[in-house]
Amino acid sequence: MLISGSVWAGENSLINPDTYRGLTSDRHAHHLGDILTVLVVESTSAESAAGTGANSNTAISASASGNEYKNQAALGIRGDTVGNGQTSRRGQVRANVSVRITEQLPDGLYRVQGEQVVTVNDERQLIRISGLVRPDDIGYENTVLSYRLAEASIDIKGDGVVADAQKQNIFFRLFKWLRIL
Repeated sequence: MLISGSVWAGENSLINPDTYRGLTSDRHAHHLGDILTVLVVESTSAESAAGTGANSNTAISASASGNEYKNQAALGIRGDTVGNGQTSRRGQVRANVSVRITEQLPDGLYRVQGEQVVTVNDERQLIRISGLVRPDDIGYENTVLSYRLAEASIDIKGDGVVADAQKQNIFFRLFKWLRIL
């Protein structure tokens, strides 16, 4: 179809209508391969407490007496068990990680995935993020908050001197396995 002597979005056009964005159009990521930034703002807190108690008492006694002698015997068994346990864990993560749109689902959601590696003083930290994003949750600066990701997976792994210091040595793990400790 010719309009004013030029080809309208045809095979000879310089503009691809599938990827074209006008100068005043929305700049949010919305194509495969587009990049957006996930603002990781996660805070977790968990507490658990449990207590048990059991008492058991068993007593056996016998007595015999006569005119000239008196014998007594007693046997007793007693057991007490008390157990208390408490666990508490808190964590907080704040980071900005760029992710790439890897798939656009039929319902309009974007599957995103990305990772970031930071090394400080020979301590390597890897942050890996994946999940689903609604286009409406992508902010003006092409950002999305981590708690807006559906099916979110946020993995943070450290490797280096600090991570090695937190590992239990082989003897401690052996004694713990044998229930000596």
